[in-house]
Amino acid sequence: MESSKYIWPIQPKYKVVEHDKYGIRKNHYVLFKERAHSGFDITADIGTEVHPIMSGKVLLAEFDGTTTEGFDAFNDGYGNKVEILNDDGRRVVYGHLREILVKQGDVVTTETVIGKTGSSGGSRVPHLHLEIRKENTEETGLTYTINPLEVLPEMDLSKLNEDFTLEPYATLWRKLVSDTPWKFSKQDIPYADDKEYIK
Repeated sequence: MESSKYIWPIQPKYKVVEHDKYGIRKNHYVLFKERAHSGFDITADIGTEVHPIMSGKVLLAEFDGTTTEGFDAFNDGYGNKVEILNDDGRRVVYGHLREILVKQGDVVTTETVIGKTGSSGGSRVPHLHLEIRKENTEETGLTYTINPLEVLPEMDLSKLNEDFTLEPYATLWRKLVSDTPWKFSKQDIPYADDKEYIK
């Protein structure tokens, strides 16, 4: 079974919301329109240690504030990210970190702490964006990536029942976990342009 060769980069703790999932988002909380999501988001406490899902080599360790719409700002894109070329040839992106603890060229194992979770770039709730590309490519999108849940060790995410409570993020998170997970607007995220919270 392929999942046995990877580990989870952090241990999931909070309920999984629709916005976290790989695939099509009906309402993106930065762009406020339908948008493909090429990874899986793991909501996490700020400062949670992140490990590579497999040993490999660091290709990039930098801030990325660019979206496909061409914007470049502190509150867009992957934010602080680490990209690692796995030993199996897949490129993996770890996004929205508060802190990066490795540099380009570093060889890492699953024991290495590559960074700590945050809410940098195009993030509005602290989490880790985990994106697994089919091969070593700079291209993103559903064509070039795989659903992380198909290859990570199997876990019953429906058993996660803890609520995320850190404000101001928790107000949005409660909307995301509600029966109407796509009913949010820019007005629901007043801190989106605040570097105190988007970091």
